[in-house]
Amino acid sequence: MEQLLSNALKYTKKGGIHIYVKDEVLYIEDSGIGIKEEDLPRIFEKGFTGYNGRMDKKASGLGLYLCARILKYLGHPIHMSSKQGIGTTVMIDFHVQDLQVE
Repeated sequence: MEQLLSNALKYTKKGGIHIYVKDEVLYIEDSGIGIKEEDLPRIFEKGFTGYNGRMDKKASGLGLYLCARILKYLGHPIHMSSKQGIGTTVMIDFHVQDLQVE
């Protein structure tokens, strides 16, 4: 959660962040700079920083990777939608599912 909120704050200079739950899905919506469409399919890959991450010298490409990995093991899928210049929405599905253990 800290990583997701940190990203929302870091990339939202104007507007705001809206957090809510609907039908057992947690939504974190921001009105920030958004993510380039071509970067979206790779945002949960280890080491991927994308365009926005390359502009931020502190980005490591590990935060979203670790979020997705932990949530996968807990059985809670994470999804993200975004429009560049409009904002980003993170969705975490908290429906009860079978726990995955490797």
